[in-house]
Amino acid sequence: MKIKPVYWIALGLALALTVAVCDGLRLHDKYSIAIGKYEEALTQERVSGKALTTQIAQMTAIVGEKDKLIAEKNEVIGHMTNAIGRKDANLEALGQKLKQLEISGDLPAQVANLKEQVKAWSDKFSLAQTVIAEKDAIIADWSAKYDAQVTISESWKQKYEGESRLRTLAEKGWKVAERKLKWTRIVGNLKTGLILAAVAAVGYEELKGKVK
Repeated sequence: MKIKPVYWIALGLALALTVAVCDGLRLHDKYSIAIGKYEEALTQERVSGKALTTQIAQMTAIVGEKDKLIAEKNEVIGHMTNAIGRKDANLEALGQKLKQLEISGDLPAQVANLKEQVKAWSDKFSLAQTVIAEKDAIIADWSAKYDAQVTISESWKQKYEGESRLRTLAEKGWKVAERKLKWTRIVGNLKTGLILAAVAAVGYEELKGKVK
């Protein structure tokens, strides 16, 4: 039995439709993959973002605490510095008084004066040691504050990179979805057109055969 050309045409149209549908399915798979990657990254970002937010809050609290400690230590150092200044003034006064006592020859008073100077020097040394210790503590606080601020910066950087990655994936998914929508419309129109063309061709051939 010889197959009429019109049936070959219908078969060709059907094959073209099949290819178009397969292409549409492949595009749908790409869209599904893009959405899957985005959802996976979104889940990871939510977990990571929550941890980073907690870490930022903790480090911010540490920075605030260190600022408070540094301010308190600076205040203590200020008081100590003033006390050292008073000791210097006292030592200068004692030195002037000792000169007068040396002129008068009052040895017991000179000894008492020297003992008072020794005590003043001892107190001044203790105050200086306390200032040094407070400054060392301030350096440690500044170091801890710096480390906390570095952690905050790194955490914000990771959050930014995570959000950028999500945005990139979302844009890719949106572009695939846009292509998918356009292709769906094209395939729909093509499918309708091919079906109508095939039906029309077959119908025409049948009608032509009956007329003969």
